[in-house]
Amino acid sequence: MNKRLLVLFTMLITLLPVHIYAAAPFVIGEGSSGDYQYAVIKGDNTFTWKIGYQGHLVTIDENQENQDHLDRFRTAVNDLDSHKFGLILSICYLIIVGITTLVFYKKTNHIPRVSGVIIACLTLGAVYYGITSFIGMKAAIEDVGYYYVTLTDS
Repeated sequence: MNKRLLVLFTMLITLLPVHIYAAAPFVIGEGSSGDYQYAVIKGDNTFTWKIGYQGHLVTIDENQENQDHLDRFRTAVNDLDSHKFGLILSICYLIIVGITTLVFYKKTNHIPRVSGVIIACLTLGAVYYGITSFIGMKAAIEDVGYYYVTLTDS
């Protein structure tokens, strides 16, 4: 009998905070990249967005007119973050290829032709990925700036 009462009491205690938490507004999504950031807060039946640039936050209530621009702002911030990560990754890969080449050269005092071709291909791949990430990052910066200005001026 005591075990059943203890189990029932434990279940009621664990379910009570969930009910209270579900009734309160909470953040359902947030992200930042560079100087831009956003947070989506779900209220009763509305979404409130806090978007910002260099620490200056603007609160916007989502409606039919600005829903598309807010979604595109969020997508642009996330794209900017992923392109920045890709650029950092390609630079790190290029450094690893360079260090590996240097170690290989110091051990053998020359680089064989086949190894040189492989190293050149790896280097060109890293440079290509870095350039495409940089171009994508610049486009994402322009997109996020456009949507930020559009949302804060209207």
